[in-house]
Amino acid sequence: MVDFESLKANGFDVKPYFTTQGWDKYFEMLNGPIYPDLLKHFWMKAKVFTKVEAKQEEYLAIERDPSLKGKTRKEMGLLEFTSTQIRSNVCGINLTFSKVHFNALLGLTNSGLILDDFEKDTTYRNDLLHRMCVDMQLKGKVKGMTDECRVLFK
Repeated sequence: MVDFESLKANGFDVKPYFTTQGWDKYFEMLNGPIYPDLLKHFWMKAKVFTKVEAKQEEYLAIERDPSLKGKTRKEMGLLEFTSTQIRSNVCGINLTFSKVHFNALLGLTNSGLILDDFEKDTTYRNDLLHRMCVDMQLKGKVKGMTDECRVLFK
């Protein structure tokens, strides 16, 4: 749970950052019922599955059965892959979550920019760095961040 009122009273009104991005529903859900054992079992076996892992999975399937070469993932008997996923298994049930699932759950649109997609010399990155850092010599270090960014970081 995040106590936005306490943060605001201490000079860190960070709630507008989350509200602007449509995360209010997420924080409301944090106050609802939680299932710690289920979450523990989910995260113990969770793995991030990216394009690299998908290609490696296809390669291993073809290595085991060369007749699969040139076939789709579905024809190979593999789970569909369209974007980065979090995969896990709880009590023998395979679970897969992607950005689409989180967007639907939170009622958000699939829009926005991924900072890592930009090169280091782009205006977006430079603009963000100047808003986040008090000392550019210390960029990338917590002590170089503004107080507000330190609160968000923690």
